Amino acid sequence: MAAHDTSDHTPSTRQWLTERQAATVDSLLDAALAALREVGYEKLGLRDVATRAGVTHTTAYNYFSSKEHLVAELIWRIYRGLPTPEPDLYAPISARLVDSLQEMSAMFTREPELQKAVLASLVAMDPEVQRVRNEIGTDVLRRLEVALGPDTDAYLLDAALLLYSGAMLQAGLGYFTFDEVVARMGPIMEMWSGSTKTEPLR
Repeated sequence: MAAHDTSDHTPSTRQWLTERQAATVDSLLDAALAALREVGYEKLGLRDVATRAGVTHTTAYNYFSSKEHLVAELIWRIYRGLPTPEPDLYAPISARLVDSLQEMSAMFTREPELQKAVLASLVAMDPEVQRVRNEIGTDVLRRLEVALGPDTDAYLLDAALLLYSGAMLQAGLGYFTFDEVVARMGPIMEMWSGSTKTEPLR
């Protein structure tokens, strides 16, 4: 996900789908998750996903430009289905971050094959993947804004976004588990929140 490039508010293609087309997309995403669990990311193919969903591969390519795009959309569908807890603004920042972000990290623990797919899919140069990546980044920023509170210094918000993005990248590379992402962020954010405030770089 992009740390700062969250300004692209291009509407999701799902907003322009008919009810029938949206159902086809959902079937393809369900089939993609089943295929990931069974064969893994390396062997995942749009033709197989299309067969599992009961549509032609041509239909699958009408909605997804590549398997990277397919998996990116799958991750985004799971992300946007997660609740955004209302944090206790009197609680420490570390506790608020756990409440707001832990589910987003834990989804990769629940779906091990997504762990292997997240980097390969989200860093792809496909314009459709970039669009999804920006949507995810915008949602992460929104969750951080909720967690940190309405009066949060903009510099601290920038730092939190960069920290979360970097921690997720390192977890994706296997340096530590996705479950550890928010726990590692908490103490750093507590330290930063008590430091001198400055204007963020733009």
